[in-house]
Amino acid sequence: MKRSRDVEIEEKVEFDSLLQNKQLLQGLKQSGYEQPSPVQLKAIPMGRLGVDMIAQAKSGTGKTVVFGVITLEAINLAVTQPQAMVIAPTREIAIQIRDVVRNLGQFMPSLQCHAFIGGISMQTDVQHANHSHIIVGTPGRLMALLECKKLSTTHIKLVVLDEADKLMSETFYPQIDYIFSKMKSTVFQVVAFSATFTEELLKLVSKFLKDPQTVCLTDGVPTLDGVQQYYINTSISNDESSLQRYKHKFQAVEKILGQVPFYQGMIFVNSLPRSMELSRWLNEMGWKSGHIHAGITQDKRLSVMEDLRDFKLRLLVCSDLIARGIDVDRVNLVINLDLPWDVETYLHRVGRTGRYGTSGIAINLIGGAEDEEFLQKLRDEGIHIDKLPDKVSHNEYVKQLTESDQAQLSQHESQKIESKPLILNHKQDKSSSSSSSNNNSMQKKKPKKKHPKPQKPAPRYTDVVYQEDNSQFQPSFAWEPPRPLHPEPKASTPAPAQQTNAFIPPDLFF
Repeated sequence: MKRSRDVEIEEKVEFDSLLQNKQLLQGLKQSGYEQPSPVQLKAIPMGRLGVDMIAQAKSGTGKTVVFGVITLEAINLAVTQPQAMVIAPTREIAIQIRDVVRNLGQFMPSLQCHAFIGGISMQTDVQHANHSHIIVGTPGRLMALLECKKLSTTHIKLVVLDEADKLMSETFYPQIDYIFSKMKSTVFQVVAFSATFTEELLKLVSKFLKDPQTVCLTDGVPTLDGVQQYYINTSISNDESSLQRYKHKFQAVEKILGQVPFYQGMIFVNSLPRSMELSRWLNEMGWKSGHIHAGITQDKRLSVMEDLRDFKLRLLVCSDLIARGIDVDRVNLVINLDLPWDVETYLHRVGRTGRYGTSGIAINLIGGAEDEEFLQKLRDEGIHIDKLPDKVSHNEYVKQLTESDQAQLSQHESQKIESKPLILNHKQDKSSSSSSSNNNSMQKKKPKKKHPKPQKPAPRYTDVVYQEDNSQFQPSFAWEPPRPLHPEPKASTPAPAQQTNAFIPPDLFF
């Protein structure tokens, strides 16, 4: 299969010209890596020298393999203590990195690589912490292990910052700073990887690196060459309600799925309740779908991702929690039902397809003035997006499926049924009666004047939630109560004393 120029190199180079570790070379071959991509060709030799490094390349060009190889080359299997630490911003990315490292090192005897993430038993993590050669984790859980002195950093000689732009955000920076402050080794290598490196990001990350070498492989076009990008106008008028916009976008999704051939797809939705409605509706029509957002348990998130990788699911409806780093090679369709808030997140979303030189298609649903403004913003950044044609040639982004995958695809296709009626929960007025909600009535009922019920403010989520939808969703995780509707005067409610060295809850949402 021909690969795009994002991962194709002109010269005939094999991995054995970059490495001498026969077990690692065997692991690369067994994992399907025959020739290095450009970022692998340039970054692996530099990383093996032990210098600090900043590597910038597009999503899906093989950065995980780079630091996977560097990490496996750096450790001594005879030392049963943590020697390398890989820090990732989300649990799903951490699990994926662990799996990649294990696959690459499958012929290295006694290799121990474990993931340390929130939502999993702390006791289990403590048992693995000091018997792993390679630690892969999210900032909060790593910080928690260090805080309770259950993770030794004495032998750590390599730290990897994956998705460094996210790790340097306000959410994670204090935790990263704390982790580095607990490093007992005086000399260790730090490598940082990201699809984007702004001047501000370079200033932040420079605190943790010493005279870093830079590998930059971008051609001015921020998206992968193999990803075709289109848009569809879904709005009928400029004064549509939010409910009408979603109804038209849901119907557009149904049309796309019937019009555009694909293997597996990911649909990004900003509203938690709408994502649940969409997943349920798609399943009713025979499109085997799952959904992931910050409001479901970690076990459920891992189960859904496993089903997606095993091809038990055809579609994944998700939030930006899955926009970064997740690699499922059968995914060749991405739909942005809701557009993200910034260009960077958009690039990560569409980067879920067209991975490692393959091809894919991304379709954006434009449902109002804000969407149109964002579409123009993307074009101003040099991103080419055309209107979706009536017919899309599958040959332009087809890939060879295995025999078992082809059989699974045929089974998915046979389960599709005719369209089901689309019923969305209408905007919940604060004083709507329960009967109108139960009957899915499109008319708002006026509140009774005699006994008005006080309304609790909706909880705050890490995923973006439209205000109209908050009353529809009850989270399964702990949430921080918002301010009361009618606070008491300041004099009667003194602020609690400020705690010093306050501990940040580990990975509550990430």
